[in-house]
Amino acid sequence: MISMKRRQFIKSFVAGSSLAAFGGLPTRVYSAPEDYTGRFLVVLQLEGGWDVTQLCDPKTNTPGEPDINNWANTASIQTAGRIGYAPVASNQRLFETHHNKMLVVNGVDAQTNSHTTGVLHNWSGRNAAGLPTLTSMFAAENAAGLPLAYVNNGGFVDTAGLVRYSRLNDHNALLELIDPAVLPWDSERQIRRDSDISRVQRFQRAAIERRLASSNITPRQRENLNAYLNARASRASLRDFGAILPTDDNIQGNVSLPTLNWESDLLRQMQLSLLTFKAGVGVASDLILGGFDTHTNHDPQHAELYSHMADAIDYFWNYAGELGISDRITLVLGSDFSRTNFYNADQGKDHWPIGSYIIMEEAPTWGNRVVGITDELHNALQINPTTLQRDDANGITLHPKHVHKALRRYLGIEDFATEQRLSFGFTEDVDLFASDKWTAQT
Repeated sequence: MISMKRRQFIKSFVAGSSLAAFGGLPTRVYSAPEDYTGRFLVVLQLEGGWDVTQLCDPKTNTPGEPDINNWANTASIQTAGRIGYAPVASNQRLFETHHNKMLVVNGVDAQTNSHTTGVLHNWSGRNAAGLPTLTSMFAAENAAGLPLAYVNNGGFVDTAGLVRYSRLNDHNALLELIDPAVLPWDSERQIRRDSDISRVQRFQRAAIERRLASSNITPRQRENLNAYLNARASRASLRDFGAILPTDDNIQGNVSLPTLNWESDLLRQMQLSLLTFKAGVGVASDLILGGFDTHTNHDPQHAELYSHMADAIDYFWNYAGELGISDRITLVLGSDFSRTNFYNADQGKDHWPIGSYIIMEEAPTWGNRVVGITDELHNALQINPTTLQRDDANGITLHPKHVHKALRRYLGIEDFATEQRLSFGFTEDVDLFASDKWTAQT
């Protein structure tokens, strides 16, 4: 019963250890199911349009042109390994700590200044509806039967009907569903008799089976009823997830972002998503961090968001390491698009279609590299899809579809996408993960 497992978890928690700082991990070991030993996929959607000229595609000011960045009046572009970065916020710590984990893809043209289209394009690979998220395809191919195969914490979530997604906004509500006999916040207190719960569950199952036997239900209704039965059958594995959830005191709380006048729950999203992987109940997750649509007071707001993002990425990789799964995770960061190459009258920046992605793993052969290039005013330049070098005569402009196609192939889901008629057709192959190739930035 979940209450006993929760008690065992609490007793095994080691106060004062490095684990305690990251929300806690029981000494008992849980692992993913024996039939899944593959990777986990996490996508961090930075909502609103991040300014990559203040992050991974840094730009100084050009004489005769409006200032792109205020920081460029007193500082210069910095580098960590082969990756250039802007010297603002906590960027130095972020890139010096993690550049070997990173593939930066610059100069990606979203072909829009619209949030709706930008989100759709960057997270499905196409600027028209119909394609699913990378995360949903990954979950559908690798572990569709797991109870929390695909966790989405907000943002773009089109699945094209391939797999259902789950939300973990309220972990106590999930615990109550897993074990309705006890209070989720007080596992010592049983509020319903086991015999009563069993009787209700038998009645529910019989009612569903009667519906399934009817010839008057639609295929969609039948699919939903079968999914409900499968979900109930997954309760045992969900109990393992509930057992390793930290107590409320050790669940990550919100982080205050006073410049933006709101709080972020990104650390909790990361914590719960990583625990679904550890418990063997999920393989893919979308994370969301908003606030990047800075049409006024741009610099202070982006600086606060980037510092928070750096802290969160530190937390993510440290906690994944404590859980023993960091070597199996691919993390993808991106946004709707970027910000303009000048400030508006309110010291904000507006929408600009040329953006970037950052792809991370713990120790990849393809890390410490930049692919793609922009000019001094942050316009996308063409690259040769084979050599990855700038090629104004015969090159291509990178679009989200090129990044998605390369990721699908790398993650082993390209054939699955083709079988589902969700491929990118005549899109050029760009081998982003060729460890011996990168784009010269001069």
